[in-house]
Amino acid sequence: MSEPTIISAPPALRREKISPEALKVIHRLQEQGFQAYLAGGGVRDLLLERHPKDFDIATSAHPNEVRRIFRNCRLIGRRFRLAHILFHNTFIEVATFRAGVEAETDAQPEAPLAGRDAPPEAFRARDGLILRDNVFGDAEQDAWRRDFTVNALFYDPEAHEVIDYVGGLPDLERRILRIIGDPFVRYREDPVRMLRACRFAGTLDFQIEPHADHAIMALKDNLAQASSSRMYEEVLKLFNSGAAEAIFRHLHRTGLFSVIFPEAGAWLNTEEGEEAQLRIYQALRQMDVWKRHGHAITPALAWALAFGPYHEYLAAQSGLKAAPALVNATTDHLRGLAKRVQVFKSVVRDASLIMASQPSFERTREGARAERFRTRHYFGDALVYLKLHSAWTGTGHDVVQWWQQHL
Repeated sequence: MSEPTIISAPPALRREKISPEALKVIHRLQEQGFQAYLAGGGVRDLLLERHPKDFDIATSAHPNEVRRIFRNCRLIGRRFRLAHILFHNTFIEVATFRAGVEAETDAQPEAPLAGRDAPPEAFRARDGLILRDNVFGDAEQDAWRRDFTVNALFYDPEAHEVIDYVGGLPDLERRILRIIGDPFVRYREDPVRMLRACRFAGTLDFQIEPHADHAIMALKDNLAQASSSRMYEEVLKLFNSGAAEAIFRHLHRTGLFSVIFPEAGAWLNTEEGEEAQLRIYQALRQMDVWKRHGHAITPALAWALAFGPYHEYLAAQSGLKAAPALVNATTDHLRGLAKRVQVFKSVVRDASLIMASQPSFERTREGARAERFRTRHYFGDALVYLKLHSAWTGTGHDVVQWWQQHL
């Protein structure tokens, strides 16, 4: 066991910025003799003077011990038990310190050990992909099993100290995103870490450490091993990050975009596609503006905006009338992603309707047809798409003006 770097928390990390419920949980666990710290991205964001999205706690207490301490506790999860401490209008997530996977094996995991909570198993395949990662550990092991150094810091609010086992503090100061351990090994363990590297680099405005960056380009095709449902959630995180433009630029630069979206990626590398990239980045930039101002958008609108130029291109090649061509282009593309990104059927349907309804804005500018059009559940998103399309292409201003005057 190595000694961590422990520093007094800097002025930027103020207790009043931390959820009072999280502080109560940590105090109670420490009072009962357990280690308990604020962990992960919440500590990173506090040190960067950002507003943390959540306040997660890591502890030496096992799940059943947490439940014995807190009557308002609910245990969740099958692969790895987590404790949710329930409060009036929120909850605090508490996780037991975990250890990493030490060795490769083709065998099934051994039976759980008897004891405090019968900790679950961990094993991986020969190619290094982690299949299960569920072994209790200590604070140092928990830090080393995390993905990036800046995400592996602990904060002890009782002692007002930051605890660093992995060199996260100097990386935070230099704004470097460094993966913990050998990036080639860590990306093989979990290829989604490559996507997370781009997301954190874009969101935090950090530089990916060169060796880790090179490993992404070398191993990008491994991302195809990730489950399509998990990838859908990860892509939504990119859309809703507030830094979608910067993240997607990292995806293009590293080649990950073409792994996730191969058909669109190939088109964007053509002369016509390169011209359309400006519109795509404008769409992502607009999503970032909405996020900063607290305006939520539907997943369907996000997908329509991000891939609208590609769907318009496909529709133009089909020889069909505009509306059915746009329906087919959008539906076929998003459904075709299923092996890589499992886009929900309802999202595919609504994104297709947003695209297909664009010609309707010009055709239905009178009487009952306009009224019926307004009642469609997708009308608001379709109108947003129309306005942005008009602004970016310089077309259809009269149509936009008419609808704005008659709403």
